[in-house]
Amino acid sequence: MKKIFFIVFTMFLMCGCQAKDKGPLVFKGKSENWSVEEKVYSNLDKGNEENKKIILEYKGNDAKSVGDFEFKVESPNGQWGIADIQLNDKGVFMNDSKGPVSKKIFKSDELKIIINWKDKTESFPLKNIE
Repeated sequence: MKKIFFIVFTMFLMCGCQAKDKGPLVFKGKSENWSVEEKVYSNLDKGNEENKKIILEYKGNDAKSVGDFEFKVESPNGQWGIADIQLNDKGVFMNDSKGPVSKKIFKSDELKIIINWKDKTESFPLKNIE
């Protein structure tokens, strides 16, 4: 009887550890000139897609001085980015995207963003804020 109880308890414990995250994973990071937030919505149970929402904010006083810029996000399941974009009047760029991935992003993963503008480049980690 104790063995059966132990096996059932172990199975419940294992199932509980595999519970799916509710809502998005939120990754944030800052550098000297930028503040970034990326929300990742995993849809791997419905195929191999992942929805992302990214917000890049320029910390300087003159957002127009940035001009055209580009960014790239590197993660354990691939990389993505956008080029030839501009900030709005408040110094913010927002984008929603959907794309195929080969594996799921986890809270413990650390992403890396690389931002290029004018003749400058900044690279810094994005960490889960849970």
